[in-house]
Amino acid sequence: MLSLNSFSQTDTTKVTLPTKVVRLAAKDLVRYDGCKEELKLTQQKVVKLEEKDVQKDTIISLLTDKDKNNQFIIGQKDVQIGEYKGMTDDLKKELKGQRNKLFFYKVLSFISLSSLLYSIK
Repeated sequence: MLSLNSFSQTDTTKVTLPTKVVRLAAKDLVRYDGCKEELKLTQQKVVKLEEKDVQKDTIISLLTDKDKNNQFIIGQKDVQIGEYKGMTDDLKKELKGQRNKLFFYKVLSFISLSSLLYSIK
């Protein structure tokens, strides 16, 4: 009885699925491949954006340093202008003193010459 066809196993290597299920499975596989590719592209985009942020930070740092240098130069310019004004005031005072001295010598010379000419006469 064991050798009869009715007691033997049936072939399980072939599976039959409805056409609709096979089409849906193929669509899902295509979508899966597309999602994997989109994920790779998105990850590459994130890496590029992070690199861009690093470059922006570097540029901001350089511009901040440049701004500090410019502020220092402006401060030094203001100090230099103040020193020039002080020197100008000092030179004006000295020039005024020299003019007064010269005027005094001219007046003294005139008086001396006048008195000498008066005494000679």
